[in-house]
Amino acid sequence: MHLITFLIFYPIFRIISILPFRLIYILSDFVYIIIYKLLKYRVKLVRNNLELAFPEYSSTKRLTIESDFYRHFCDIMLESIKSMGMTKKQILERYEFKNQSIVYDLLKKNKSIVLLMGHYSNFEWTMSVGHYLDNIKGVGIYTPITNKYFEKLMQKVRKRHKGYLLSRYKVHDYMKSEEEKNNVNIYGFATDQSPRPTEKTYWRKFLNVNVPFFTGGERIANKYKYSIVFGLAKRVKRGYYTFNIFGTTKKTDHPYDITNQFVEFIEKQIREHPSEYLWTHNRFKYKDLYGKFN
Repeated sequence: MHLITFLIFYPIFRIISILPFRLIYILSDFVYIIIYKLLKYRVKLVRNNLELAFPEYSSTKRLTIESDFYRHFCDIMLESIKSMGMTKKQILERYEFKNQSIVYDLLKKNKSIVLLMGHYSNFEWTMSVGHYLDNIKGVGIYTPITNKYFEKLMQKVRKRHKGYLLSRYKVHDYMKSEEEKNNVNIYGFATDQSPRPTEKTYWRKFLNVNVPFFTGGERIANKYKYSIVFGLAKRVKRGYYTFNIFGTTKKTDHPYDITNQFVEFIEKQIREHPSEYLWTHNRFKYKDLYGKFN
């Protein structure tokens, strides 16, 4: 079944990947109508997420954010497929890496860097950051997908743009091996994902809701004495983005002080431009379990 699914969709993806950007965005406008207006893909979830995150907003304002989000969602979905056929020149013209000096200064310590990110703006094109860094591998920590054919394709596209994927189930073994070889990398963690809660889970408020947080990036950085930075993609105009790096500071003795800083950081960006956050993700699905583990 996985092979059949792949054989059906791969030719479509390949055609999209060679379309000029002008046609990509015409197609995106059409997909927006199909996904949002006709199929109503996850509209109930998105609407509920927005209501939880912005109870102070009127229903009219939330509906505007909802509509803007689906336009953005269709854009980044097609941009992600388009990256299959993009050249290095094309992606660097459309995804500018800012504040590189922060990374270079930290790399002088000859230690790897942990990059904490959220599912904000065009987070998919972050894979191209490796084009800017000589002899430094950008490694994204992720959860592998079940379809091995699409999994292989995703790995191939990332490598095309000097991005590498590392299963979250192999992080510790891989990092230990890289440390023994004295290899220096940048490890990217999507810290706003929703982990399954346990007795040891770290909970805190995010957009008015108590939710569990992944703290692996911070814990690994502390273990190996890696520096931590925050990354943020920002939309300049349709099809053009900047990727900014921000340094962090240890402010308190709280064991998850950096994670707290990240939550404040990403929440500020979401409140400024809420339509660019990935509202189709069920970020608040464990909110009702908060009292059970606290």
